[in-house]
Amino acid sequence: MTAKRINLTRLASCALLMAFLMAGMSASSALAQKDYKKVYNDALTAAKAKNYAQARGLFAEAAPLAQNAGDAEIAKKSKYVAAQIDYKLGNAAIKAENYDQALTHYKAGTAMYPDYVKNKYGEGLALKKLGRIDEALTVWKGVAEGPERQTARTAAKAIRDHFYYQASSAVSKNNATASDADRAVAALKASEEYLEPDADYYYYTAVAHNIKGNTGACITAANKALDMHRGSKTDKAKIYFVKGEALMYSGDTEGAKAAFANAAYGSYRQSAQHYLDTL
Repeated sequence: MTAKRINLTRLASCALLMAFLMAGMSASSALAQKDYKKVYNDALTAAKAKNYAQARGLFAEAAPLAQNAGDAEIAKKSKYVAAQIDYKLGNAAIKAENYDQALTHYKAGTAMYPDYVKNKYGEGLALKKLGRIDEALTVWKGVAEGPERQTARTAAKAIRDHFYYQASSAVSKNNATASDADRAVAALKASEEYLEPDADYYYYTAVAHNIKGNTGACITAANKALDMHRGSKTDKAKIYFVKGEALMYSGDTEGAKAAFANAAYGSYRQSAQHYLDTL
């Protein structure tokens, strides 16, 4: 056999081998494509049947298969829906008071699809339920500073609710003392590490100063609260009422009457009217 014939034989063998490999790769690619679509469709079926744990596992499986097959859209959808299911499972665990399990679900959802920030909010909720308050507040602060406005507002409210509950509990008790007022102010000051003061911040500050007899500071805080308040007249009445008390205690009868006139709404109507009738 001549060298030329040997080379031709080798070339033919190589060509056959390459054809075999290409055919194998094509079959493998087709199988991968078929697999991710089947897994994705099975996940959808499980989700519709409310078999959420099974659906979550299938979506998590479909995501990398779709990515490897070049189907970025299905990969993204799989991750997104898996994260939604994690949030649903986390909420169910919260309701069942299984807070460790809830935290696990929320964290899994965040890892799967970080842009679905409801899971990050859920992490904060589970941490608070577990008594890990500082961690919860830090998580919520991150969400409150994020771009998804609805969840950001929910996180900001959760932070404020934590601190304002402490302040309200201290100053709303019967015969609240200066020490109670100081505890309220401390809670309000602590909230500034996480959020800017709002109308409620200054309202509770005004109440605390009123308890301590600091009428000037009370009026100043009440005015800030009134400037920032965006709610109804009925809700605004509480701010006018504490301002009216401070003005009354400071000897400004006309100013107090004007404040009490604005406070005569809702649950403050009767008390405000009493002062209007007697001043």
